[in-house]
Amino acid sequence: MVNTTTKYIVYSHSGGGVRHHHFGTENNIIGEAHGRASRRDILLVPGFRSLRFNGQDVQFAFMSVHGAKDGNHLYTVDGNREVEVGDDDVDILVVYAPPGGIGGGQGGPAVWVDAFNVDTGQFSDSLDFVTVLRPPTPPDTVDVAKTSLANSDGSVSTVTAENIRANDRVDEAPFVEWKKITPSELILSPRQIDLARNQSGEIWFAFYQTPPPPNISIPSVERELAAGIMIWSGDETCGNGGHWIFGPHGPGPVPFKLRLSKEILGKLNLAQAKQMQAYMDDYPAAAKAGLAGMTKVLKILNGASQILSEIK
Repeated sequence: MVNTTTKYIVYSHSGGGVRHHHFGTENNIIGEAHGRASRRDILLVPGFRSLRFNGQDVQFAFMSVHGAKDGNHLYTVDGNREVEVGDDDVDILVVYAPPGGIGGGQGGPAVWVDAFNVDTGQFSDSLDFVTVLRPPTPPDTVDVAKTSLANSDGSVSTVTAENIRANDRVDEAPFVEWKKITPSELILSPRQIDLARNQSGEIWFAFYQTPPPPNISIPSVERELAAGIMIWSGDETCGNGGHWIFGPHGPGPVPFKLRLSKEILGKLNLAQAKQMQAYMDDYPAAAKAGLAGMTKVLKILNGASQILSEIK
């Protein structure tokens, strides 16, 4: 059994700590739900387009799923999600925009910025996730004071035009995208946001997430070669067959022999017969060594395939 937690909160910028995102129960739209689940259980998580909070409608911003069987997930579009339970505790966070938009920064026009780490399922406390630049860029002229305030307080004054550039990595996780959640929605994949003078009332989230490992696999050699590999060593019409070095019939026969019918041998000239006899003499040892080599190859490939299949 694993623990499950589901929270629906409003992002009000009223919490404590870095960028005011350490919220208390006063930010809960729906009471935090705790439960227990078993491996392979399916949790249905509604991503409501809007909810009522303190008598006002609040709009969906994003959903984070941390600890699902198939990894951690970010959803920036509302909708119901199915979460399969694995071996880890599951924490689900559904975030909504604050009612009525945001106030200005230091008494003037401003935007809010924050960073969310999908790997941890939490807002990041990194004090170095954005750089505020005076346009145009390039060249990159850093506004040191605004950069410091943006990283600590999460507000950027737009009394003058500013460009906000997210770091390519935060908490060791790479940048994924920006999402503006208010007053309208917008998703941007470039790390830089260009803000005009007096552009205000917006909230921008920078999302960071380590991509899942590539789906690397080595085909099951035994499955792929189920039809077998056969060395033909007989007359094509009436001959004496051959032997499998790998396949449904197993290796055999042992000892390996290369045989030809008397009819075929009688058609060889002296030089051909001499060379063929040399091949027939050398073949048993070579075939035995080949089988041993193939067996080792199969063992290595199947072992590697087994390890890769265990990667989440």
